[in-house]
Amino acid sequence: MITSSSNIPILVSAFLASLTTGGTTYAFGIYSATLKYSLHLTQAELDTISSALFCAGLASFLPGFVVDRLGGKLGIIAGGMAGCIVHIAYWAVARQIIPMSRAMLVP
Repeated sequence: MITSSSNIPILVSAFLASLTTGGTTYAFGIYSATLKYSLHLTQAELDTISSALFCAGLASFLPGFVVDRLGGKLGIIAGGMAGCIVHIAYWAVARQIIPMSRAMLVP
């Protein structure tokens, strides 16, 4: 018996996973003004924080390692949960819900 299965759930999961990976980098302009104002940062210091987001590429082998060990479904679940936690933390720091000293962010 041949059954057809839909690829829609996999496609939606892949699309949502891609939103979490690029969202922080491309949306930095949305919350950068709040960081600059609340932490009294110069433009150079803000640029340093912005470029740190691109340094995450150095750890880009880790998601592949997780997928190889746990499988694709658990890898996407783990990545989605980690992405949510990081985005909530960025928001909480920008809104000063989590107090963060200036010296902790920019040396």
